[in-house]
Amino acid sequence: METREILGYRKYDSTSHRVYVTECQNCHNDGNVTYLTVHTGGTQGPTCTEGKICEKCGAEYGILGHDWGAWTPNYASNGTHTRRCKRCNAEETGSCSGGYATCDTLGMCNTCGGSYYGGHAWGEWSSAGNGTHTRSCTNYCREVDTAKCTGGKATCTTKAVCEVCDTEYGEKDPNNHDLVHFRAKAPTCTEIGWDAYDRCIRCGYTTRKELPAQHDLEQHAAKAPTCTEKGWNAYETCSRCDYTTYAELPAQHDLRHHAAKAPTCTGIGWDAYDTCSRCDYTTTYVELPALNHALEQHEAQAPTCTEIGWDAYETCSRCDYTTRKELPALNHALEQHEAQAPTCTEIGWDAYETCSRCDYTTRKELPALNHALEQHAAKAPTCTEPGWDAYETCSRCDYTTRKELPALNHDLKQYAAKAPTCTEIGWNAYETCSRCDYTTRTELPALNHDYQAVTVAPTCETDGYTIFTCSRCKDSYTADPTDKLGHQFGAWFPNGTGSQSASCLRDGCAHTGSTDCRKFTFRTAEGEALTFCPVCGQAENAAQLEKIEAATAWTNSGSLSAEDVTARTNGEYLSVVFETAGSLTQPTGRVRLALPAGLLEGKTLVRIAPDGTQTEMPFETERGTIILTLDFANSELPVMLFRLVPQTTAL
Repeated sequence: METREILGYRKYDSTSHRVYVTECQNCHNDGNVTYLTVHTGGTQGPTCTEGKICEKCGAEYGILGHDWGAWTPNYASNGTHTRRCKRCNAEETGSCSGGYATCDTLGMCNTCGGSYYGGHAWGEWSSAGNGTHTRSCTNYCREVDTAKCTGGKATCTTKAVCEVCDTEYGEKDPNNHDLVHFRAKAPTCTEIGWDAYDRCIRCGYTTRKELPAQHDLEQHAAKAPTCTEKGWNAYETCSRCDYTTYAELPAQHDLRHHAAKAPTCTGIGWDAYDTCSRCDYTTTYVELPALNHALEQHEAQAPTCTEIGWDAYETCSRCDYTTRKELPALNHALEQHEAQAPTCTEIGWDAYETCSRCDYTTRKELPALNHALEQHAAKAPTCTEPGWDAYETCSRCDYTTRKELPALNHDLKQYAAKAPTCTEIGWNAYETCSRCDYTTRTELPALNHDYQAVTVAPTCETDGYTIFTCSRCKDSYTADPTDKLGHQFGAWFPNGTGSQSASCLRDGCAHTGSTDCRKFTFRTAEGEALTFCPVCGQAENAAQLEKIEAATAWTNSGSLSAEDVTARTNGEYLSVVFETAGSLTQPTGRVRLALPAGLLEGKTLVRIAPDGTQTEMPFETERGTIILTLDFANSELPVMLFRLVPQTTAL
């Protein structure tokens, strides 16, 4: 059995760790021990959030977790409740649920027992398959919430897993390895080694770099062989083993061969022999005597105008020996003759020479040139210019075959006048020639349209525009569109079927709009509630709320998407909303509301919260009106409800 050194410990989970040892020297596997050991040691903790620290792997373990108390509702923050740890006083806040609360109706939370406005009841998150996840409202309002996947951590072999929808997303992280460290091994003369390195236990990634086996070499200088002693090239030996590159070079002469040379008429010769370039070694040298010339006799020859001559002389039949001496040629006795140029019909010649001793001449005849003809194309006569048939001329003399043809004059045609229109040009009476572009035509420009404008005003349901019509040709087009006005509805009235109607106030429009009521429920007293539509004023368990025509509103902070305020009262309750065409809008800040002062004469104004909380509402009086400041900044409802309480009535 092989004993291995423990390299270290690595956390496996919250209760145990894994042991790592040195690699096997035979197979080089990392040798991870397959069994686990529990965390041990550590003096601090544990607490609700912190555990002990393992003395082996440094992992945290044994965390106690919180000991939570009961949930209590948070009325200041609708739809939440809070609980606290009994040991460390840590606080946790959750969302209220159950009790039939929906997006726009109140319910009682099954966990804390508090009333809350349900808002959207979101279902579970599910992956959308593109790095996002979605969830839908279970209150049948068709709202869908979408968010990007977050959390988790990609490794070298796996993508990150979203902490919300528990689905892989994104890309793998090629740099996030789970590394184990291995020690270095030195190389020898014949075996490889390596530096210390890391290896990933998940994907096989490693930083291992092998160190090659190599000798510890010593250098030895070369020694050249001589003619009689051996030598060697430069070589190496290893200081640790018997490795060597020694190779012996034998002793030998550096011979140079000398070829044989035959004797000549005037010089000696010898047989072939060898000599050494480094020492005085040589083979036998045998000299051969000179041969002398083998003479031949040659007769004399006199020179001519063009050929050389010579006196009598001798030559050798074996070599280039000669006594010949050349006599130069006499050259011609020249006479000069002037040139004569050829013409189109007669021959000529260049300047030339002749010899007075022989028939030598440089005369060369130049043939007659003939005419250098140039072709000229025919040109037909025009109305104003003469013409000619095709003809030839000579570029050197005045030869020509040209014959002229007289001008034709114009062949005129008459054209009547045409008056211009709005879009087309006109002209006066004129003449043109059928053969050329001669004309007396003068154009008259188009008149252009004389447009007259008629404007059609927009209505509630149709766009407006302007029609432009030409007074001469009746051409027309439409321009300057204006958007339709849309209906300007008056007060909405209940239909008794859960819907409401209102008539358009614009002159000439008989349209009546209809829309479903949106009802809200407020707790007005213990066991009592008011359910009503703030747009038409219909109430299920109270008198009809009538519209206050003199109500006006404006923003103090935030924004209003519509400034059409609808305030209604039945003498006991007052409701305030903002609507356009029967649809409610949500203010985002503080709104100032002005109502007739007589509305609150002898009464106190009390605001009713959805959960039944009632608070006296301050207001200002100014020039026959009362002015309220309504704060929608922290309100999720678009409606506010107030009670008109007689001042003699105890609250």
